[in-house]
Amino acid sequence: MTRIFAAAVLGGLATIASAQTPPPAPPAGGLSFDAWSTRARERLMALDADHDGKISKEEFAARGGMMRGGASAGGGAAPGFDPSRMFARLDSNNDGYLDAAEINAMLARRFARMDANHDGVLTDDERQAMRGMNAPEQ
Repeated sequence: MTRIFAAAVLGGLATIASAQTPPPAPPAGGLSFDAWSTRARERLMALDADHDGKISKEEFAARGGMMRGGASAGGGAAPGFDPSRMFARLDSNNDGYLDAAEINAMLARRFARMDANHDGVLTDDERQAMRGMNAPEQ
């Protein structure tokens, strides 16, 4: 009797699980927020030279040197890029560090700006369109 009951319960759970439809897959070349933010966070955390899990004002300023070193088109600094002003905007608690909460908030704002049709997926076209803009938070 116990075996029959257990089999019925398991069969019911399998039916319920199979009835749920998975979320639609992103279009070819599309990135969900989770996938995009994971990659963006990894790139940003490469600035964390002392590996303390936070980005100091000095570590962030090194980003300006990376941009002047050739990351932007033409090899010069991005027009209007001022790492100290940008850092001050991002450091919402004014403690001199970008912590996980501040980084997550910045990434969420950036993704929302990039996701032109607000479908939660960044297409190649949306990412390319943002590359052409001077985005102050990245």
